[in-house]
Amino acid sequence: MYTQILDVALGERPPRETEMATDEALSALLDCRQHLDPIASSQRGSDWSSAALANQVAHDIALIDLARCVGIDCDSTSFDQPKRRRIQIEQQLFSRGVRLDGLDQRADSTSKHR
Repeated sequence: MYTQILDVALGERPPRETEMATDEALSALLDCRQHLDPIASSQRGSDWSSAALANQVAHDIALIDLARCVGIDCDSTSFDQPKRRRIQIEQQLFSRGVRLDGLDQRADSTSKHR
């Protein structure tokens, strides 16, 4: 079911006039990662599950975009186990010189200096 949701979300995006640059894709992924933190049960509203799903879909779209930017063949059909697929893509990105392990820390320090 998740693959279908992800596929629809990818299909509903407006077409781009130019290909996405790698730094633009990295920035989009960084923005999405900031919204993936687990929500404490005391902070959950009535629509938290919808928001969590939307955040995961946005993250995975950004991850697919980044993977495609560096030449990794990637689409929504491989996300039947999203967590496992994310790890696989991140490993493929790492093997192509795209390191994501420090991405979250850089985002935190950048947002604190604004």
